[in-house]
Amino acid sequence: MHCLTVTYPAPDDAARFKAYYEARHLPLAKQLPGLKSCTFAYPEALGPAPVPFCIFQAWFADGATMLAALQSEIGRKVAEDVPNYSPRGATLFHFSDGA
Repeated sequence: MHCLTVTYPAPDDAARFKAYYEARHLPLAKQLPGLKSCTFAYPEALGPAPVPFCIFQAWFADGATMLAALQSEIGRKVAEDVPNYSPRGATLFHFSDGA
């Protein structure tokens, strides 16, 4: 399995971010072709280091499927939607689960 991870910085208006993200962005992201499963959370720090405001993880069969999803029409719509709730953008990275 291959994981796409997206982290978001703290927004100026946390309630607005959460409302838009959960009602509009997540349903769009769940349409990514080849998506096996996804989760999101609002993490809390366990120490003094800063943590992302929000983290999203999407699982695909492999890296090629993930890249195809990101380059798809839905993938482009997902990317274009980010400024609507996160004006400071997002950080994306990916990895294989090693299996």
